[in-house]
Amino acid sequence: MDFGRIIKSLSPSLIAAIIGKVITSPVMFYCFVRATKKCVQLCDKQFGKAHHKNNKANAYRHALWNMLIAHHCLKVGKGLNVSLTWAKDITDWHEKAFVNNPLETHMDLHNNKKGRQWFEELHTKEPSGVNYDLMDKYLMEKLQYAKKLSKNIPQDENFEQQLIYIEDYKA
Repeated sequence: MDFGRIIKSLSPSLIAAIIGKVITSPVMFYCFVRATKKCVQLCDKQFGKAHHKNNKANAYRHALWNMLIAHHCLKVGKGLNVSLTWAKDITDWHEKAFVNNPLETHMDLHNNKKGRQWFEELHTKEPSGVNYDLMDKYLMEKLQYAKKLSKNIPQDENFEQQLIYIEDYKA
């Protein structure tokens, strides 16, 4: 992941927002960066570059990303609620900073939310520790039930228990 290229692509106001997050929450921001790198590494290994499309691999990546952010925050001593709140704050910010079309944004926000909810569920079941393998196994199971969105499906369609995606997976 080329953070220099990402920073160069941002407007001054978005750079200021990132600096604000770093200054106000440096440890949490560090957790976000570590989780983001780990997420991309794991998804590259699992799906190649396919997770950069709007397919099931992308749905998996967004859910895993939120799980990993919360996981890394917990590892530095933050509580579950603080970790989940930070994961929501930073990933919501990301979706606003890197604008997609409305359907893609809806998909990403939904899958981010599912990742946080499922991480909380896993953490409650396994308070001694949630690890990468457990998160992967859990998400791969959930991925079997992912639902495809289309422009014809109303945004209020209830896919509350599933990951959602737009495109079929193309290897």
